[in-house]
Amino acid sequence: MGISLKGLFKSAVRFSIHAVIGIGLAIIDTSGTLAMAYLGSAVAGEASRALRPTGGRGKSPESKRGYSVTKRGSTISHQIIYGKMKVAGSRIFDGTTDLANHYVADGQYVGGLVGLLMRAGVVVPEGLENKFLHRVIAFTGHEIESFEQIYINDEVATISSNGTVTSPSRYQGKIKIFKYNGSPDQVADPALVAAVPAWTSAHRLRGIAYLYCHFEFDVDAFPNGVPEITAVIKGKKVYDPRSPSAAPAWSDNPALCVRDYLTATGYGLGEAAVNISDTSFITAANICDETSTDAGTTRYTANGAFTTSIEPQELLTDLMTSMGGTIWYTQGFWAVKAAKWAAPVTDVNGATIVLNEDDLRSSIAVSTRHSRRDNFNVVNGTFKGEESNWQVTDFPPVTNLTLATALVDGGSYSITEVGTTDFTLVGATSNTVGTVFTADLSDGAATGTGKTNAYLGVDNGQESPIDLELPWTDNSVEARRIARILLEKSRQQLTMSASFGLRAFQLQTGDNVRITNTRFGWTNKEFEVVSWSFGVQNEYDLQINLVLRETAESVFDEVDDGIVYERDNTTLLSPFEVPDLGINISTELRRVKGKTLGVLLLDINNTSTLIDTAEVQFRKTGETDFTALGTLGAFVGTERVEHVGVEDGFYDIRARATNSLGVHGDFNTVSNYYVETVTAPPADVTNFDGNVVGSNLFLSWTPVSDLDLAHYIIRYSHLTSGAVYSEAEDIAQVPVGSSTLALQNAGVGTYFIKAVDDTTSGSNSSVNPAVFVVTSIGIGDLNVVATLTENPSFAGVKSGVSINSEGYLELAEGFKFDDATGLFDARGQDTDPVGLFDDFTGYGSSGIYYFSNDLDLGQKYTSRLTFSFTSTRFDRTANFDSATGNFDDRGDGVALFDGDPTAFSDTSVSLQLRHTDDDPTGTPTWSDWQAFSVSDITARAFEFRLVLSSTDTNVTPIVSALSATVDMQDRTTSGSDITFTGTTNITFDDPFAATPAIGLSLADLTNGDRYTITNKTRTGFTINTFTGGSASTNEVTLDYVAKGYGKELT
Repeated sequence: MGISLKGLFKSAVRFSIHAVIGIGLAIIDTSGTLAMAYLGSAVAGEASRALRPTGGRGKSPESKRGYSVTKRGSTISHQIIYGKMKVAGSRIFDGTTDLANHYVADGQYVGGLVGLLMRAGVVVPEGLENKFLHRVIAFTGHEIESFEQIYINDEVATISSNGTVTSPSRYQGKIKIFKYNGSPDQVADPALVAAVPAWTSAHRLRGIAYLYCHFEFDVDAFPNGVPEITAVIKGKKVYDPRSPSAAPAWSDNPALCVRDYLTATGYGLGEAAVNISDTSFITAANICDETSTDAGTTRYTANGAFTTSIEPQELLTDLMTSMGGTIWYTQGFWAVKAAKWAAPVTDVNGATIVLNEDDLRSSIAVSTRHSRRDNFNVVNGTFKGEESNWQVTDFPPVTNLTLATALVDGGSYSITEVGTTDFTLVGATSNTVGTVFTADLSDGAATGTGKTNAYLGVDNGQESPIDLELPWTDNSVEARRIARILLEKSRQQLTMSASFGLRAFQLQTGDNVRITNTRFGWTNKEFEVVSWSFGVQNEYDLQINLVLRETAESVFDEVDDGIVYERDNTTLLSPFEVPDLGINISTELRRVKGKTLGVLLLDINNTSTLIDTAEVQFRKTGETDFTALGTLGAFVGTERVEHVGVEDGFYDIRARATNSLGVHGDFNTVSNYYVETVTAPPADVTNFDGNVVGSNLFLSWTPVSDLDLAHYIIRYSHLTSGAVYSEAEDIAQVPVGSSTLALQNAGVGTYFIKAVDDTTSGSNSSVNPAVFVVTSIGIGDLNVVATLTENPSFAGVKSGVSINSEGYLELAEGFKFDDATGLFDARGQDTDPVGLFDDFTGYGSSGIYYFSNDLDLGQKYTSRLTFSFTSTRFDRTANFDSATGNFDDRGDGVALFDGDPTAFSDTSVSLQLRHTDDDPTGTPTWSDWQAFSVSDITARAFEFRLVLSSTDTNVTPIVSALSATVDMQDRTTSGSDITFTGTTNITFDDPFAATPAIGLSLADLTNGDRYTITNKTRTGFTINTFTGGSASTNEVTLDYVAKGYGKELT
């Protein structure tokens, strides 16, 4: 008999949330009616799904699978999620505020500074008036377990505990997302209430799971507008009849999800719990939770979403596919069955019920095969879940795979893979894929790795696929398990219908029962009850009308065929993943209009064909804003950007690409890059050598190629060992273009050379000096005429120099520590404005020390002047505990610790002299001051001074010994064949500087003659001859030699 199920399916309920600025949410319930009547027949989920025309009867794809993109509109259907699924939501509210967080409604300002400016006609910069967007996205019409993962434009987002999106990095600080699960005690988001007047504390959205998204306008972060927000959600909490006292909890058990939909009000059927066969639902739920033997996973799960616009029958059919089962309404109850073999039913005594000819009340109608149209031997299908990146994806086809070693004699097969099997030995005409044959195992079973398809063999090799859509199955293992059961069921093609006596009353839809019938040759053949109803024959004879379909335990065998779903490894480039650019940095010097300028060279590297432009920017490290250096068009390879005139210092340099969609990539930033061009020290001088010719020294070297080279500095020290550059004297400056220097009357000692650039007034020189040592000079013997020694008293006049605590000369400093009085901490305050530490004024840049005495030779001579001094370099910060900055950054290109402290060139000591031919005690005319190290000068008198200099206020040269020496070269004069009698006066052609030694010989002296030399001076001498005691009257011949030093000049 028929059963009326009036009102079986209640109306679908939808709600509308309309974003009305200043009004809030209007939730509107609408209703429609659905009516559907069932007899006691089963809704076979997978079969009806497989055999239904593609597209189903839903109003839209989203009704079956939920929202894939954010929806908006005046009427929006609720979304329901069972299990776990990635979905979009419904945009139910948008509001904007300005920089001062003033609310913007339809372009009109509720208040605030920006509103005042706009009303006054002031143009507000773009983005200022709508700086912040406040968006509410509803995801479900019920409470959920949790938001498992948030996606921004399909990129996984990382969200901190305060709601800030921290990745992808381009959204950091630009998006905040706050999650609300739709709990009964849910409150309105306080931040949204505070920001937007239209959203009040009454907007709690209890029973609605939603996200409040706060966006800050940024054209770089959102080049294509507001991003799409989706989420992976663990959905509805459901009741489990296995734990009747427990509160509803999240579950992906298909049986529990179906039961929830049947009993749910608002979006489900609203069926009373008393009309649910919890026994069948508990049995099905237990089957679903079992661990399968084929893959060791949960047997069945349900994971998906739908909207309330779906037809209930369609939803139930879809849900039933997830457990390969059936649902029916019979005998006043809803019941379900999950796909698993169940033993045939038994009677009250536990005996298996077997219906035979005695139970028949009618003839038997038998259908032995499906039509060719309805027959299939391959199941293709789709699923959707995390395994498929939340996309509807095909699972590997399911067939009746039979290994060659499992062939049954007489069975029909089609070869699908030959492998190592010779199928011609077991009945095949060839070893060709697709060959259909009948197995002949009379000569033995097949061997090898070959594979066949038995159903293709039965169907004469004609492949008949079917498409199975599994919208609630989220993994390939379950999908193929369900597909295999469907395939095996489809091959159980025999169906029968008949009326039976009251023994069949014990059966119900979904049961398995055994049938014995001699006519058809059935003995305990197993059938599944597909339909069950009452009937009456001859007015009083009650009968049960059954429709039965053959079944077998093997239908539900869990077979691992070794075929595994291979995730699509094709990675489509995300429009938001813009490749990074490489940056190679170098510098050079360039002559521009007669000036030497530093040039920053940036080689930008790109390997992608997807970029449209590339931006290059820089700033000095520590500054806030970057300056654009240029924008490059599309390119692959390397493009160069230059900045001419860059100053030396530390810089941050960055570059980023932009694709054709306007999406910016991340900046590749090089921080704290030190640019050293114009201040870079010139190269060291190489091949510094010398040749001594007589008293002259000829120096040579290889020219330095630096573009900004100004000149070379030659220094001299009288030391032949242990000499250091920082303590030597500057003796010559050689211009660019020259690579030789001739020094007359050179001295023995050490010669140094450094190259100097043209940017820092000579303070920027080669790091390491080149050295040449002269150990001997080919000149005659010298005689020291006078030496002026200034140390230790240094009593001369001082200008810009002072005597330090050790009694040595140094540059005068602005403040001396030892002269301080009072407390250290009080220095630098108003009462004592000179601070001990912070207010040190440093050493002067130069100073002069004048020798305490001049040197008067009495007459004009050609003299050789030499000097000697001992100098050291002192850096106060090297010995000072409170020095700031990095030690390695100090110095003239040479670090205090890492470099050679003797190679510094920031100090110099130079001895200078001036001379006169006049009497220095009168009103002499003096020459200009001139530097010297070894000089031959013709003059009467000399004055000496020492010039100290430093380019660093923290550094001074210290002179501990200082002297100047006047030498005159040995000189010999002679006379010969001078005849005289008695006495003669000899006058030298040029007077000596001192009385010379005289040697002579007299010829023609007679026996008893003698001679004497008198009046011997530097100008000459007198010679007297005597005979006995009287002057001699004999004429004699004189030869003489006078050897001394110095030659008086007029």
